[in-house]
Amino acid sequence: MKTLILTTVLATCAIALASCGSTPSAAPSIAAGAASVEAARSAGAPELDAVDLNEARSKLEKARALAAAGDDRAAMRMAEQADVDAQLARAKAGTERSRLAVAELETGLQTLRDELNRAAAKQAPRPMP
Repeated sequence: MKTLILTTVLATCAIALASCGSTPSAAPSIAAGAASVEAARSAGAPELDAVDLNEARSKLEKARALAAAGDDRAAMRMAEQADVDAQLARAKAGTERSRLAVAELETGLQTLRDELNRAAAKQAPRPMP
């Protein structure tokens, strides 16, 4: 009986030690990558930076496939790359949205300037003949 208990305790300790040295799950990295892809999609990346967003989606799918195949280490790396690509797509989309807003404001300001110049020209005193 003592031998059985001792063997069970030793086997449990061996399993615990082996699990400490194993690769952590890729699930948190994949979830973070998926959240970043969704944030980029919500930020307008499909219209404003589709290339980087598609790259992020592709890498996220590769990460899921690697995780399903049991290669958690490679899956984590691929998911982290997807996360970075999605963050880049989100940042580029924000930059492009800002650039478009500035261009629209500049157009509006030029229209106002043109109207002011026309109004001033109409009100300018005309020289006497």
